[in-house]
Amino acid sequence: MKKKRIAAAVGIMAIISAITGTYAYFTDLKSVSVMATAANLGITVDATNFNEELVYNMLPGDSKELSYTISNTGDADVMVFTEITLISSVPMSDTVEWFIQDPDGSVNEEDRRVDPEFVGKNFVDDVSIQELQENNIKFVSLTKKNTEAKFVVNNGVLEANSDKTSTVDLMLMLGLNAGNKFMDSTCLVTADVYGIQTKNIDDTLSWEFIKETALVNEESEGL
Repeated sequence: MKKKRIAAAVGIMAIISAITGTYAYFTDLKSVSVMATAANLGITVDATNFNEELVYNMLPGDSKELSYTISNTGDADVMVFTEITLISSVPMSDTVEWFIQDPDGSVNEEDRRVDPEFVGKNFVDDVSIQELQENNIKFVSLTKKNTEAKFVVNNGVLEANSDKTSTVDLMLMLGLNAGNKFMDSTCLVTADVYGIQTKNIDDTLSWEFIKETALVNEESEGL
């Protein structure tokens, strides 16, 4: 029995020697680590002056003021855009009756006319960041059986850790071309405000890409 134990011990030592070698070495081990943190990006919207009382009982030729204020509540600079959707309860014509214009009221009939090539088509996908000048309102489509008009507004860049805000002043207009079918009609006005980081983005990104990216990120937060 004693011989068997000695043989077993010798066998174990042989295995250890095979793993570590027959010599001892001075060794050392150091470890360093760093924790990366992601910035926070967030916006808030004050819609105090974006309410139904301001756009009540409109007549053809009326322009009513609406506004909202955007603040950067995150830790990164953010580029802000708004997609404004007007949904009319009755179909509109090629010269859109319900319309969003700038506060100076400089929109003319030509600005409100839908290109025959795009009647009933949504060409908002083709709009790029480059096309959207700051605080410029761009009419992009009339779709869904001529009841839904879409506009895109570049609200500019809001820097992080600053008190800077962006107030967007708009005029909702019911055109003089609105006939009797617009009596007692309604127009739902929705402003969807999107923010995207300013750093490391391509200024040729399409509007649709920005919108879809924001929507996907919002949905993933709920998972």
